[in-house]
Parts: sequence; structure tokens; C-alpha cells
Amino acid sequence: MLLSVIIAWLVVVLATSVWVALRGRRLWVTARAAQSDVERHTEATGLDQLPERMAELEQRQAQLAEALARLQASLAEFRLLWNELASAGRVFARTRAFFTGK
Repeated sequence: MLLSVIIAWLVVVLATSVWVALRGRRLWVTARAAQSDVERHTEATGLDQLPERMAELEQRQAQLAEALARLQASLAEFRLLWNELASAGRVFARTRAFFTGK
């Protein structure tokens, strides 16, 4: 009787161990396939180059900000010159009107 209980217990333990091992193997295969899919997708989309591209974008943004600052300074100088030219034009027109009587 004791021997049959021990044998039954061994059969249950071994069957459960085999079942767990098979489920674990299936899970391992699924995880490995998913990992390879993710790696292929990462390579295809270029996600591994993202930090380099972000650094390049930040550099370009800094260059653009510098160019914008230079453009604003140039525009301010142009406005100053334009106002001076317009003022000189008004003085010339008044002078001409004074001498020509118009």
C-alpha cells in the first residue's frame, strides 16, 4: 500500500514537472521569436540611430537660433537705414519744393 502511494506520488510529481518543462520551453520559444521580431523592427526603423539623430537635430536647432538672431540684428539695422533714407528723402523733397515753388 505504501509503495503504491509513493509510486502514485512520483508519477504525479514527474508528470507535473514534465508539463511545467514543456510550458516553459514553449514560453521560451515564443519570447525568443518576439525578441527577434523586435530587433528586426528596431533595425528596420532605425531606432538604434535615434540618439545620434537627436544630437544632430539639437545642433541644427542651435545653428538655426544663431541664424535667427543674426537675421533679427540685420533687420534692425535695415530698419534704421530705411528710416534714415526716408528722412533724407523727405528733406530732399522739402528742399526741392522750396526752390521750385511746388
